[in-house]
Amino acid sequence: MSSQNQSKQKIVILGPDGAGKSSVIQGVMKEMAKEGRVVKMRHLKPFYAGQRRDTSVLVNPAPHGAPPRSAITSLAKIFLWLAEEWSANLFQDKKGELLICDRYYHDLLIDPVRYRYGGPMWVARTVGWLMPRPRLWLLLDAPAIVLQARKQEVTLEETERQRKAYLDFVRKQKNHVVTDASQALDKVVADARKAIAGAIGEGVGYGG
Repeated sequence: MSSQNQSKQKIVILGPDGAGKSSVIQGVMKEMAKEGRVVKMRHLKPFYAGQRRDTSVLVNPAPHGAPPRSAITSLAKIFLWLAEEWSANLFQDKKGELLICDRYYHDLLIDPVRYRYGGPMWVARTVGWLMPRPRLWLLLDAPAIVLQARKQEVTLEETERQRKAYLDFVRKQKNHVVTDASQALDKVVADARKAIAGAIGEGVGYGG
């Protein structure tokens, strides 16, 4: 993906349920606030009709419990999602602010059931290719048994599948870091903060 398709101030944090994404993001934001950085957080779910992008009020607490939408509805939603992301990338997201995303569109490619996607996967992958890329993909990874001990939203087998899919995905991205999420929270936060610093040019280089 070319640099023209990259958002310089967007960091995406991925990981299966139980990886600790919300806790790590909160920890990172707290540390960065102490440093005087302006940071916003956004959950994955797109907010249509001009709703605020930094709110978590619409997050579904049981995303795997509903049937898939129709193909037409699913396609309409992902194309609207594409338009929304580019609109935000070009006109809404402030250049001086760092946006940390709890999941991103490409999460749908790994777990379409969560997003009730009922359309062709090749179309979803094409839309994913067209989405603005973040400055950094940060994957919180841990053994499936550790993830399951924290959260049992899906089966152990599904957790293992998702973990492999996340690893396969991020390793294909140019700017990525994989962090061991089985560590103590403060260590994971420190590792994430270091990766973000490297990605936005505040420190030494980062893995990728």
